[in-house]
Amino acid sequence: MGFNGKSLIVIGTILFIFQIANFISIETITPELERAQVLAAIASLIIILIGFLFKQFEPLAGEKVDLKGENKFLFDKNIPDEVIDELAWGSEAILTSTAAATILIHNDGVNILRRGITTSNEFKPGETCLRSIKDMKLISLANTKFYPGRDEFFNFCTDIPSILVVPINSKAFILIGGWNAKCFTKSDEKWINNWAKKINNIFLKYNI
Repeated sequence: MGFNGKSLIVIGTILFIFQIANFISIETITPELERAQVLAAIASLIIILIGFLFKQFEPLAGEKVDLKGENKFLFDKNIPDEVIDELAWGSEAILTSTAAATILIHNDGVNILRRGITTSNEFKPGETCLRSIKDMKLISLANTKFYPGRDEFFNFCTDIPSILVVPINSKAFILIGGWNAKCFTKSDEKWINNWAKKINNIFLKYNI
């Protein structure tokens, strides 16, 4: 059992039951023992309360969605080999080490890489992607079901439940779709953001 809100609630409840059972089994109750029992009960209740607070703030990932599309690896043949090698390595790492189902890299009007669950539709960036590269800020759509601009991503991957838009520079970005809602962690976002900076340096080197 992992250390989470549920674990704390179970531990606190067990401790509370033990101290109640211990109190009942005692024949002679002294003031010192009574104070100790009260403190033990308060400590158990505090642990239970902390467990409930943990559960309240724990992100609940949705169920894995059966996405429509084929598992492919497509890239622009005009991109230098060193650049493609980096993009291939990074995209594979994202797909295997996170909950990502699909990834697309867009540069200056061209989709230079698509990997994972892909469709035959041509993706064109809309308001959300353009805002990301304009502000140079990562945009996380934890649950696209409730996002009014989700139509923008239908040609990326139909019914994708969660999306990260990660800017590379003012004309390029990484688009990542997850298997389920709320599936990307802050660590995922930080790692991918750093990789985007590395890609930008490689793009500058090759004048892409």
